[in-house]
Amino acid sequence: MKLPFVKMSVGSKTLIALSVVFWIPVIGLSLILFFSFRHTLYDDALTASTLHLKGAKGIYDERAHIVEGLLAEKSDDTKIQQLFINKDTKALQSLLLNLGRLNSYVDIWIAVDDKQRALARRDTDLKNIGDLVKIGDALPRTLARGEAIISTELVTKEFLLREDVGLAKKIEDVGIVQFITYPVDHNDNTVGAIVAGIIMTGDPWLGNTTYHRFGAETALFAGENPDRAVLHSTASLPRSVWTLGMHMPDRLKQEIALGKPYYGIIDIAGTNTLIASEPIKDSRNRIIGALSVSQPAKRLSTIVIKNIGLGLVISAGIALILALIATFFVRAGVTQPIGQLLKAMNSVKDGDIDVGVDIRTGDEFDKLGEGFNSMAEGIREREERLKKHYEVTKLLMSTLNLEGLLETMLKIVMDITESQIGIVYLYEESENMLAPIVSFGTPSELSPLKMEEGFPGMAAKDKTTQIVKTPMREGEQVIEMGFAKAPPAETAYIPLIHQDRILGVLVVGSVREYKKEQRLLFDFLANQLSIALDNAIMHHKIQELSITDPLTTLYNRRYLNMRFVEEWARCLRHKQPLTVILSDVDNFKSVNDTYGHDRGDDVLRDLSQIFKRHVRKEDVAARYGGEEFVLLLTNCSSADAAVLAERIRAEAESTVYSWMDNKPATISIGIATFPDIEVENPEELVQAADHAMYKAKLTGKNKIEVSTGIDKPGA
Repeated sequence: MKLPFVKMSVGSKTLIALSVVFWIPVIGLSLILFFSFRHTLYDDALTASTLHLKGAKGIYDERAHIVEGLLAEKSDDTKIQQLFINKDTKALQSLLLNLGRLNSYVDIWIAVDDKQRALARRDTDLKNIGDLVKIGDALPRTLARGEAIISTELVTKEFLLREDVGLAKKIEDVGIVQFITYPVDHNDNTVGAIVAGIIMTGDPWLGNTTYHRFGAETALFAGENPDRAVLHSTASLPRSVWTLGMHMPDRLKQEIALGKPYYGIIDIAGTNTLIASEPIKDSRNRIIGALSVSQPAKRLSTIVIKNIGLGLVISAGIALILALIATFFVRAGVTQPIGQLLKAMNSVKDGDIDVGVDIRTGDEFDKLGEGFNSMAEGIREREERLKKHYEVTKLLMSTLNLEGLLETMLKIVMDITESQIGIVYLYEESENMLAPIVSFGTPSELSPLKMEEGFPGMAAKDKTTQIVKTPMREGEQVIEMGFAKAPPAETAYIPLIHQDRILGVLVVGSVREYKKEQRLLFDFLANQLSIALDNAIMHHKIQELSITDPLTTLYNRRYLNMRFVEEWARCLRHKQPLTVILSDVDNFKSVNDTYGHDRGDDVLRDLSQIFKRHVRKEDVAARYGGEEFVLLLTNCSSADAAVLAERIRAEAESTVYSWMDNKPATISIGIATFPDIEVENPEELVQAADHAMYKAKLTGKNKIEVSTGIDKPGA
């Protein structure tokens, strides 16, 4: 039996064959590219949402850590410790009012004793004390273990009414509050704690800050359990899918109830929304809500169709016309390039993006092969950029140490942009200068620059990136290559800006001109680096505040004691002298009583500058208390210390004040050096300097006395 056979011309058969062979891969390519690109875009968006969620969590904890740092400083104050021991309610309430003025975003301030009972509240009268303060397990753990705890808790109207009626009006039934409980210790015993609370319910700060930094919306859900959780906080945006009071979406609720994070697309009020969410637990490890970030998901398919579908349709139409023209010329060289393309596409689909095709037919298949190779290269480049972006974010979040961050930051940027020279300038607002902090590849030390001076100054002033071919002046920028020096082909001056505030300038240079994709990285990197740099600068300032006397800007007694222990151990280990210079302002009480405390503060500030000018970098100048100052001099003999002390005393004597009838505020100085005198610990060395200083007071003031030792009981 013969099968029916339709008679056709060779041209018709070739046309049909070409059409069939062409349309099959086109359809397959369309589907593969559509789903592959959509999946890639979805992964890109999901990765970004995950990073945004981490960023939102960091923002969520920012204010709490600032308050924690403040409470750490206050809890070390022996006067405040004594207030808790004496249960001085009025003084504690005054302390809480002062803390409230320093941190306006903190809504709740409570001082509690070691039995968890309220000693004072900021916004209530003194009658509303003595009740048991219940904050989950956070406060009991703080009092039992002496540890500071940051926790998120649900509170009732009754709880807030004890603090202030106005606070209770902020919530319906329950509210969500971020608490900081910090112990107050005295002689290794916890005598009480300070409780600070930030009401998150109805506060758009978290949502607005997250949207400003990352362009993502934030939703903070809270409730006694996920089934009862409602939206308590979001950004104040005009067109948002989130509405205060709305219930947690069911799909999200299922995962959060199991204590799992959720990453995916959910229909919110008729809008497909890409959400990244993690559960929030209180101090008892109970799930009380969820923190979510979101962005619209509808544009993913639109982007795929627009960028892939239209291009494929046009290409298919052109190829079909060319197939009609080339029917009589194309027969044998059709299946091989198609098979090669299909194999390569399957490899891409399976995750192998390091593939390419080599088609040299001189026709449309050749172009299709080039297009596939360009597409694969684009995917590889995007994958590489995502990896580098992730590495940048991970590394910058790994440290808050300013110098370490700057070194890490510069190495990352130089690696990503393939640069051989790198400099980071930090803007010093008090001097209006750009100071070089770290550099790589530069042949010598760099000098600070004024704003508008040089390309770094112009970039900082204009707040725009400037890419310059070769230096304007010979030797301005030179790359140190170890065996030779070479000028860069291009140098990029990138301002580091956060919230329209200049933080510094990043300079990178290369012996080759930067590629287009490297130039595109500059703004992204600058944005990421500026956020991390701003956090590090804030952390650095908080650390400085904890060890610095606010009036004189000298180190405080806490830092002095810490360094004293270190230097005492070092001088014993290396058998080197250790000298203490203790000075006191003569007749300082008379200055305050006669001319006022503001004038007295002027004297203390001027003296602190004198001390700063005369001490070495390795020495410590500190305000010891009141009008007393201490200099801790390492590896310094008694004779050298006396010379230094005389310079300080003479400069103080020559500093006269018009408001004091052109008279100076003189100082009396005592010097004690170990091992010149026999002491057993740092306290005795300070005591010896103190006795010498009082001897100078008693024998005429405005003079220097060197200690010959202290009298010990039984000696």
